[in-house]
This record gives sequence, C-alpha cells and structure tokens, in this order.
Amino acid sequence: MLNLNFPRVSAIAIAIATLSTGSAMAAENLYGGGATFPAQPYVGNTYTGVTPNARLSTNAGNTAGSGFTAATLGTGSVFLTYSTSSTNKVSYCQTGSGFGKNTVAGSTAANQACQDFSVSPLGLSAGAAAPDFIGTDAPYSTADYNAFLGGGNAASRVGLVQVPTLAGAIALPQSTPTASFNLSAAQVCQVYSGLVSDWSSVSGSGTTGPIKIVYRTDGSGTTFAFTSYLARTCNGTSNVPSGFVFSPNQTFNSALPGGTSGVYGSRAIGASGNNGVVTSVRVTNSNALGYADIGEVLLQSAKYVTVAGFDPQNFGRDSSGNPVPVTLAASALLSGRVLDGATVNAVPGSGTTAVKNCVRLVNPATAITNAYPIAAITYLAGFTSGNGSAAHVQAVKDLFNIFYNTSTRPALPQGFAYLGGVTASAQNTVNTCVQ
Repeated sequence: MLNLNFPRVSAIAIAIATLSTGSAMAAENLYGGGATFPAQPYVGNTYTGVTPNARLSTNAGNTAGSGFTAATLGTGSVFLTYSTSSTNKVSYCQTGSGFGKNTVAGSTAANQACQDFSVSPLGLSAGAAAPDFIGTDAPYSTADYNAFLGGGNAASRVGLVQVPTLAGAIALPQSTPTASFNLSAAQVCQVYSGLVSDWSSVSGSGTTGPIKIVYRTDGSGTTFAFTSYLARTCNGTSNVPSGFVFSPNQTFNSALPGGTSGVYGSRAIGASGNNGVVTSVRVTNSNALGYADIGEVLLQSAKYVTVAGFDPQNFGRDSSGNPVPVTLAASALLSGRVLDGATVNAVPGSGTTAVKNCVRLVNPATAITNAYPIAAITYLAGFTSGNGSAAHVQAVKDLFNIFYNTSTRPALPQGFAYLGGVTASAQNTVNTCVQ
C-alpha cells in the first residue's frame, strides 16, 4: 500500500511545487503613462538618447508603434529599481497628465500607440484598453472624476485610487545671452501676466527685445502646478494688470484671461510635454522663457533663472547638499477630496465612502518647506477594482509602495524629493484600495 501510494503523493507534490515555482517566477507587465514632470525619476534619462526623443520607456517588450522611437528604463530610476527587485516589468508613456486621465476614463484607449515626441500620442502602448496606473501632477478634479464615472471603465473598475509620490521643482528655462540671472516673485508675475513684455525691463537678462513665452499645449500637471503658483502669488497684487486673474488649470491657455494670444500675442509659442518646452527654449527660440521640471532642464543642459535668489536644482537638498524628504504633516493628506482650481471639494458620485476615500489629496494650503518657491507634488493613480489576478494586484500595490519604502527606493535626481510624514497613511490606502 505504501509503495503504491508513494508515487502518487510524489506526483502531487511535484505538481504543487511546479505551480508554486511558476507563480513565483512569472513576471507581471504593468502599463502606465501620463505626467512628464516626474519622467526622469520614474524612468531615467535614456529617452533623450534617441532621436526623436522617446515618449515610451519600457522593459515590458512593447513598442511605441511602427517607425517610432522607444527607450529602456534608465539605471537608477524608480521603475527600473522596482522591476529589478520584483522581476515585474514596467512601461511608461509620457503624454501629459490630462491624456493619462483620459485613458483612465476610457475616452482614449491605452492600447493604442504611444508614438514619440515628434507627434502627439494615440495611447500608452499598453497591453489592454485600460492602463494599470497613470502619473498626474494635476490631482483629480470633480470634472476628472465625473469623466471616469461617465466613461467605459467605471462599471468594472468602480472607483479610483490616487496617492502622492514625489515633490519637485518647476524651473524656468531661458535662452537669453546671459548664462543665469535671478527673477523675483514679483518679476515672474509681471512677465507671465504680460505687464512686462520686453527683456530690457528685466535687469540681468543682458538683452532686449520681446520676451517669448513657451508654454505647454497639452493637458499638463506641470501647467496646473505652475498656474497654481501664479494664482497664489500674483493675483490681487500690483504685479499684474488691473483685474487680471490667473486661474489654476491643466491647460495654460485656459489659465489666462483672454488666453495666450490675448496676453502675449505673437510672443506665445506652444510646445508639447516638458521635453518639448525645454527643447523649444534651448534650440528653437532665442530670448525665450518657459517652465518645466528641473530634471528635464538639467538633462538638456538648458540655462534657467533662479527665483527669489534660490536655485531649483537644490530643491530636496539640505544646506550640505544631502537629499532630504519634503516632510508634510499627516493631516495634510486629505481623504475623499478632489481639487477644483484652488478649491477642495468632496469626491462626486454615489459610490461608497470607502471607495471615495481612496482618492488622497495633499491639501493645497500646505506649505512645501523648501526655499525654492515653485514646486509641484506628483501622484500615481489607478483603479480600486478589476486589477486582475492576485499576482497582478500585488504587482500594482508594490509599484505604488516603492515610493514609501526607504530601504528599497533609489536616490532621486536633483530637484526632486520623496515625501515624508504621510508614508503610513499612503501605504494603507494603497494596500486597502487596490483590489
């Protein structure tokens, strides 16, 4: 009896061992995209090593579409660090925050081609019509959440999860003959409101002539953060024309009364992505001023201004140059809240409180303790439900959570910082909400 049963037990044991080993070894592919602001910390700088510059950075085996460039994940990037430690693969397409939200809502299919920076993206080159995650520097608004609720993904995905990951400096690249000069906060207001339109009025610029303003044409979290700074700093002061009001918006044209043509006329120059803005300032247009993440500015070796006497590349560094997190009070991380311009509102819809509370928002009234004044907080967002197999759900959770794991996360590029003070709360949201 024992001899007869032994082979059977062994076969079962071998089968179980084989299944367990296969499960442990199987890699999950995670597809995402959106914000360009955190591109350098997320995917590294290899996307600038091809021409045209690549929107898609991936080790998941997908392509940007026939004839378009793609890049590998860069050494030391957050996503490659995650991939190496987990064996899971990650794909990220730089499209801008607004485009990423469209793929979450279902109005744009994520499995269309990402393409490259020579043209606009069609999708995220994802493996399915819906992404696994997106990056956004513009936290979800009432309109954004309602677009999801009214879109094709809401029935199966139920709700959204959003958590903050990083903070970073928004720099002002410039192409005057002067290597570097300083703008006061008042001068930033004057230039971007059109009150000052010629370099001759900007001391230290070393030039004269019209100030060309290079701005983002795509829906952009960088634009949202920058226009939020302008609204907070400039509105109601003598540094803007009478009655002029900046409105925080993902679209720069919509943030200005009268739009870019009304404020700047022929001085306005549009570009797609932070990469496109910096390239336009650095290569295409002399005597220009733009806005972009400091990582992209440094990556392209572009000239930039200091603001209020502070250098954006020192954001997230102490006086000795050592990396330090931006510490927020735990109470600064709100639950179940969206951001409409500068106003915090409740997550809309008829969903449960538990689902709505998966949307976390850093209170916009919270001061980022850092000398350089123009900064953004960037987020990852995804779905609360329908995230696939248990292995895939865990892979998504682990990707989100690497930003809070002080033992495994990599050092960040200059001008970026991890967030402190909200780690436990954010991790709890990820582990509870991603299902």
